[in-house]
Amino acid sequence: MIKASIIIPTYNRRKLLEKCLQALFHQTYPSDQYEIILIDDGSTDGTETMVQSLCTPCKLVYVKNKCRIGQPKSRNKGIELAQGEYIIFVDSDIIVIPQFVEEHLKFHQIYGDVIVNGELIYISSFHEIGKKRKSLWDISFSSFNTANVSVKKKFLQEVGGFDENLLPYGWQDVELGYRLKKMGLKKKKNRKALGYHFRKWGDCSDLPFLKEKEFMRGISGAIYYKKHPCLKVKLSVKANPLFAFAFLGKWLEENSRGKNFFNWIKDKKIRWLNAACMKLIICHYYLKGYNKEIKREG
Repeated sequence: MIKASIIIPTYNRRKLLEKCLQALFHQTYPSDQYEIILIDDGSTDGTETMVQSLCTPCKLVYVKNKCRIGQPKSRNKGIELAQGEYIIFVDSDIIVIPQFVEEHLKFHQIYGDVIVNGELIYISSFHEIGKKRKSLWDISFSSFNTANVSVKKKFLQEVGGFDENLLPYGWQDVELGYRLKKMGLKKKKNRKALGYHFRKWGDCSDLPFLKEKEFMRGISGAIYYKKHPCLKVKLSVKANPLFAFAFLGKWLEENSRGKNFFNWIKDKKIRWLNAACMKLIICHYYLKGYNKEIKREG
């Protein structure tokens, strides 16, 4: 009998995904009582061939979308296919510990109808897996982070799953968590349900991608606020203290002197200052997307 369904959306992350899946294959929880549902959002990097080559000790359902449909629709498709009473959401760049599934379900047995948030530690190298370090980057106050969270399937169905009107990136999980909490579910943090979140620290070559990503996230944040127009939501989508300095990001991006200054930093390879400038620029793009959506009528 399948007790838990682990839903993973993925797109062009073959190498990371393989490590993610291998970790989920080697769990202390009985392999015949959980399944993995992998929704491939049109990968072109050989993901399908890699998945077909795997030896899977637990049930693995692989679905490849004919065209890209985004994470909200992909996760909703996974929910429809899931046979488990409990849904565990994991991203394809998360490598979990062997007790991961067991710890999620243990908290559901102890506390009943709750949202269980696992622990995430950010790493930039696979050699860091196993470390117990904790930094400010690892702290999250999200009530529903699909990188590592679980809840009963019936509650996801009752609230209608993920909002498919939100863009492919940003705020879909938080918005769903908001609706789950409104129906009375409490959140519980299980620090033993640990996953290592692989995140390559960006450099200037990543900036075009990061700008587009934050612009989309800003639009999604505005859609979230327009759907739930209350102070709590507004603060959550605009509470980043760096937003107060986003005008500097605009200066670095659009002003000729600002551009020259940023180029000088890149040439001098002042890493910490370069990272700070990139952060300000992407904050500018987040607010640009947010304000564009807020002003849009209808």
